[in-house]
Amino acid sequence: MRYGSITLALLYLFASNSFAALEVINSEEKRRLTQIEDQFDIDALLISVNNKFTQHNKKAFDIEELVEQIESEKQSYDLLITDLPKKILAKDNMPQVYKQIESTVNKIDQLETRSIEESAALEAENAEILAEYNAINTKRTAQSKQLFKLKTDITNRLIGDLSKSSSSLPVNINGSTECSKYQSITDCLKESKSFILTNTRNESPFLNDKSVLLSYEVMDANMNMNGNLNYTVAMKFKPSYNNKIDQLLNERLGLNSAMITLVSNVPADWFVNGVKIGTGKELFHEIPLGKHGILASYQSKDKSSVENIEGNGVFNYTFDLSGSALTKSNSKSSSGVTESAKGEIKQKPKAKYTLMADQKTIKETKQPEAKKSLSERGYEYFMGVTPSNKKQNFEFTNEPVEK
Repeated sequence: MRYGSITLALLYLFASNSFAALEVINSEEKRRLTQIEDQFDIDALLISVNNKFTQHNKKAFDIEELVEQIESEKQSYDLLITDLPKKILAKDNMPQVYKQIESTVNKIDQLETRSIEESAALEAENAEILAEYNAINTKRTAQSKQLFKLKTDITNRLIGDLSKSSSSLPVNINGSTECSKYQSITDCLKESKSFILTNTRNESPFLNDKSVLLSYEVMDANMNMNGNLNYTVAMKFKPSYNNKIDQLLNERLGLNSAMITLVSNVPADWFVNGVKIGTGKELFHEIPLGKHGILASYQSKDKSSVENIEGNGVFNYTFDLSGSALTKSNSKSSSGVTESAKGEIKQKPKAKYTLMADQKTIKETKQPEAKKSLSERGYEYFMGVTPSNKKQNFEFTNEPVEK
C-alpha cells in the first residue's frame, strides 16, 4: 500500500442526545464576549494618546536642540570675553564690541528662559499623557478580569458537559487515500485506520491522543483501477477537556501573548504603549494579544500606529534619510489601523482585546548601534526557524552547504 494525504472533505462534529452540540464557545458566551469587547473599546483612546506621544517626542527633541543652541551662544560669549582685552588695548571699535557682548548675553538669557518654560510645559504634558495611559491600563485591567471570569464560566460548562457519562462525540468523515491497485479495499482500510484516527483526533479540540474510541465503522468505500480509495467512516469518541481547548480559549479571548519583531533601516528608539523597549534596527518584543500603540523615533522624526496584535508578526518602519517622512510596512495582514497619505491613522473595523499594558517613559537619546555584518545578525531574522532546503540554509546562515 502507498499512503496519500487523507482529505477531510467533510467533518461533522455533533454530540449525543444529552446536549445539542459540542461548542468551545456557545452563542450566549459569544454574546458576553462581544459585550465585553464593546464595553472596553480602547481604540480611540489609544490612537489619541499615541498621537500626543508622537508630538511630545518632537517637543523633547526641540528642547534638546534649544539646549545645544544655548551652549553654542555661551561658547561665543566666552570667545568675546577672551578677546576683549585685546580689543580694549587696540581701541578697535569698542562700542560695537560691547554691543555684541550685550546682544549675546541677552540672547542667552532669552534662550534659557524659553528652555525653562518649555521644559516645564513638557513635564506637565508628560503627566497628562501618563494619566491617559494609566486610564487605558485601568480599562485593560477591568477587561482582563471580565475575560478571565468568562473563561472560568466556559471552562466549568465544558467540564460539566464533557464529564457526563452519556457524553460522546460522533464524527463522520468523507475522505480519500491511495492504495496499491493490487490491494483489497478491506486491507487498505485496515492499514489506513491508524492514520484516519490520528488525523481525526488532531482536528477536533475535544480530542487528543489519549481520547477513547467508542466505535469505528466504515459506512461506504470504493476504489478505482488506479488504487484511489474513497470512503465514509463513522466514529464515536469520548470527548474530554484538554490543553487544546484551553489554548483555543486563550486565543479567542485574547489571553495569549505574541512575539513581534520591530525592524527599521536606522537605529530607531522603539516605544510600545508609551514605554521605551530599546534602540536598534531590529528588536524582538513579547506583547499581549490585542490593540497596542507602537512608535518608532529617529532624531526629529517619529511615526506611530495602533496595531491589532493577533499573533507573531513583523512591523517595519523605514525612514527616508533624504529628509521626508518615513514609511511603515507590516507583514501581518490583520493590522488594527491603516495610514493615509498624510500619515493620519484610520481605524479598521473589529477590535481585539488586550491584557495589561506598561507604564510610559520619556524619550531618551542613545548612540546609534554599530552596524552588524550579515552573518552577525542572521540569527535575529530567522531565530527558531529551521531551513527547509539548501537555499534557505544559505539565506539564514550565509554559509555554503555541500551539494
